[in-house]
Amino acid sequence: MLTWHVQLYVGEKAKKQVRKTMGRINKRKPTPGVYLLTLPHNQKNVMEIVSTSVLLQETAHMRCPQVIGIARGKEEAYALMQRILKDTYANTGSFQVERYLNLRKA
Repeated sequence: MLTWHVQLYVGEKAKKQVRKTMGRINKRKPTPGVYLLTLPHNQKNVMEIVSTSVLLQETAHMRCPQVIGIARGKEEAYALMQRILKDTYANTGSFQVERYLNLRKA
């Protein structure tokens, strides 16, 4: 099962059915056009955008880092990434997303 951040960022188009979509993703059911923003696998990236179609594979689903955002469509995913980065920089003066998210849930 995926790990979802407590205060998940949600795109405008994804808001309508976010709980239902999250349930489908957790059950590894197809959710076309939905993208997840996750913490990175490595230290070189700030975050990653993952298509939910990739998560239909069991190994990808099990290895997916913590989900910090959900969007419907690539364009919305990029806009959501931009929003997260702006919030992070405004609150910490850096682009350390994981550190900012830990402060945010406290």
